[in-house]
Amino acid sequence: MSTFRVGVLATPEGILAGRMIAAMLADGVTIDAVLLDPTRLSAREREIHERRTAGRLPPLPLAALEDHRLRCFVVSDHNGAASVSLVRDLGLDLLVNAGTPRICGPALLGAARIGVLNCHPGRLPSYRGACAVEHAVLEDRPVANTVHLMNEGVDEGPILTVEDVPPAGVASYQDLRVATYEAGFRLLGRSVAALQDGRLTAADFVPQGEGRRMGPVDDGTVARVEELVASRRWAPLAEVS
Repeated sequence: MSTFRVGVLATPEGILAGRMIAAMLADGVTIDAVLLDPTRLSAREREIHERRTAGRLPPLPLAALEDHRLRCFVVSDHNGAASVSLVRDLGLDLLVNAGTPRICGPALLGAARIGVLNCHPGRLPSYRGACAVEHAVLEDRPVANTVHLMNEGVDEGPILTVEDVPPAGVASYQDLRVATYEAGFRLLGRSVAALQDGRLTAADFVPQGEGRRMGPVDDGTVARVEELVASRRWAPLAEVS
């Protein structure tokens, strides 16, 4: 059993949590605790995910992973005193954000020895914030995933790994979104595994420099992104034609 203890922040009906946990397990990560915040998923969140993926990436229920005997703890609020105390009592070295509904506060961010790890679907620090995939397409730049530590800023914490999303096989916006999510799951799994087995350590995190914060995009902008990808006028697609 690993002496590097990993916990996961999730919700019982999280859209991506099951797949993120499955990716870590596939890379041999030992997960010591899953902290479940009971906040319900909103209809708007479901709608956005459905449009982005065309229903091709449905939630993977945690019950589907029961063979792995995950230790799940229900907490009223990931930021709450009971949750923070649980992280400390379990001696967790790392928390992994698999869809916490909370903006992580200082107590939670500092509860695990290394901190809270996140996989952002965008290249940091250039594409902080919302809709990094869409903004990268609009600017004719590659889409990437970045694994980093969370802090009190938005996507500003130290970076561990960055990886571009391969454009091969992408023919639509939905293809791109699914490819980005799936590449992110794999990158996160490899990153946590490397931290747990000592190939990477806290010393490998690199502070971010100056960056940009991107905002949400409207439906008209998403339609423009869909057109650019479908017509192969997004540069990474044109390069593989």
